[in-house]
Amino acid sequence: MTLTTFRADLLLLAAAVIWGSGFVAQRLGSEHLGALAFTGLRFTLGTLLLLPLLAVAKWPLHVSREVSRRETLRGGVLAGVVMLLAANTQQLGLGDTTASNGAFITSLYVVFVPFLGLFARQRIGWPVWTGVALAGVGLVLLGVTDDYRMKVGDLWVLLCAVLWAFHVVVVGRFSRDAEPIRLSLIQLGITGFGSLALALARGDVVADGVVAAKWAVLYGAVLPVAVAFTLQVIAQRKAPPTHTALILSLESVFGMVAGIAFLAERPTTTQYVGAALMLAGVVVSQAVKPEAIAEAEQAVHDDPQPR
Repeated sequence: MTLTTFRADLLLLAAAVIWGSGFVAQRLGSEHLGALAFTGLRFTLGTLLLLPLLAVAKWPLHVSREVSRRETLRGGVLAGVVMLLAANTQQLGLGDTTASNGAFITSLYVVFVPFLGLFARQRIGWPVWTGVALAGVGLVLLGVTDDYRMKVGDLWVLLCAVLWAFHVVVVGRFSRDAEPIRLSLIQLGITGFGSLALALARGDVVADGVVAAKWAVLYGAVLPVAVAFTLQVIAQRKAPPTHTALILSLESVFGMVAGIAFLAERPTTTQYVGAALMLAGVVVSQAVKPEAIAEAEQAVHDDPQPR
């Protein structure tokens, strides 16, 4: 079957649905396992499930094999370290916030990416500033409680969004000459095995907790890591960067829907307004693409992995 742009968009939409529902699994897993243990188990299992993709991984032809190997290793290791930090701060935060909040706050990485271009003296256009303003107001409405305090979990997830933005830039830096499947497997492996090793050293991997969280771990490994990752890799062969960035931002909406459906979360009217403003901020930040925004958008497009 020929992969058309429309079919590629459908694959991206399926990936966004899976990643959104994955916040439910992470929220449930946090009730039985610490952040390092849950992240380590699901990413390690997910990495093992993705190993067969090596059979179809092809080295790029525009550079020598030696250069591509070097860029793949360097990019995979650096991205893996950032992913390890991002995945664990997200999981830590989800232990003290809702799946809905986690999904929307994580989506802010799309807004943060262009700001990292400031370090390269890139200009930031009005769409990004407008998006940040909308997202900032939305974040306050979504996360601040009646006594005017933001939950600690929301702040951890906000840090996670900043780290994911760094991750997008790192992968964008190395993606041109690296082999994408090998690079992604390296970073997923570092995240999984690194988190699991730290969890074992801390004594966080307890048999009773693993048994209690087994379905959350399996879901988080099989669908968000293995299946959605594969869908995105396939879709990005045809989907334009604009489609990729905007469709994947819908992950936040599906995360809220999943939280309501499966965790009986009941956002207040204020939180609904906040969520809508955050989603609007993400979309507006991608609406007009001057050079810096186009480069940031391409970086998001070149960054295939679960969040």
